[in-house]
Amino acid sequence: MFPDLFSKRYSLRPTPEGLMYGDVSERARVGLYHIVRQFFKKYYDLYKALCIALRIPLDRDIAESYLSWDYLASEAIEKLIMNCQWLQFYDMCEVLWQGLEYECERDSLSEEINTLFREEHLGFELKDGKVEKIGAAFIDARVNEARYLLKETEFKGADKHFEKALKALNIRPNPDAENCVKDAVAAIESVGRIIVKDGKAMLSDIIKDMARDGLIPRPLDEAIQKVYAYRGSQPGVAHGLVGTSKVTIDDAEFVLAMSAAIIIYLVKKRQNV
Repeated sequence: MFPDLFSKRYSLRPTPEGLMYGDVSERARVGLYHIVRQFFKKYYDLYKALCIALRIPLDRDIAESYLSWDYLASEAIEKLIMNCQWLQFYDMCEVLWQGLEYECERDSLSEEINTLFREEHLGFELKDGKVEKIGAAFIDARVNEARYLLKETEFKGADKHFEKALKALNIRPNPDAENCVKDAVAAIESVGRIIVKDGKAMLSDIIKDMARDGLIPRPLDEAIQKVYAYRGSQPGVAHGLVGTSKVTIDDAEFVLAMSAAIIIYLVKKRQNV
């Protein structure tokens, strides 16, 4: 609505250090409420949907006040947004997206919400109705390209693994780093099996054979092998966990980015197999 205000042009808005993941600022909450007012006119239906999604009881005064449903519901939505837990804030963003009927409206809502997230330095974005964690621009670019390539029908299995890896990393408040690593590397192996037309081949053998045949130059093959080796050696990933896992969120993000890059690389090499 106001895309180029003075404080934005000159980067004068107060901001937290880095991206915010485990909290939501008051400014962001206020911004989301204004977005609700921009896109919705019937607040009672939206209020009911939010209550159902968040598993909170409906305010009886609103349910019984037929003459002022929308007015009271609008106030109730504002209170929900301003007082909810940070993770419920993102749940509500997804409910808002689902509450719009037309694709053009959903696209416009996503644009407004993502603009809000960027300006308030929230570490997430709304993609196809799902709020997902964002990382470095380079990593996101590789992940998006890999997801695009995996939408081909033959890569259905690999795509499923990659989606599971992303979902594991996006779990809040405690990301599942171990399963992110496991499924990200499984996606590479699935792509490799399709390329060599062997549904039982191990990724280590696939890469070794491709290097032997000159399809992957040495020592690039070693880099791929080491990602596979990392998956196989970490407790809690390929083996049972005893004690505390040593796989950190940073490790999982790195493996996910590497897996995306390797998938893109292998798909491009496919024409030479």
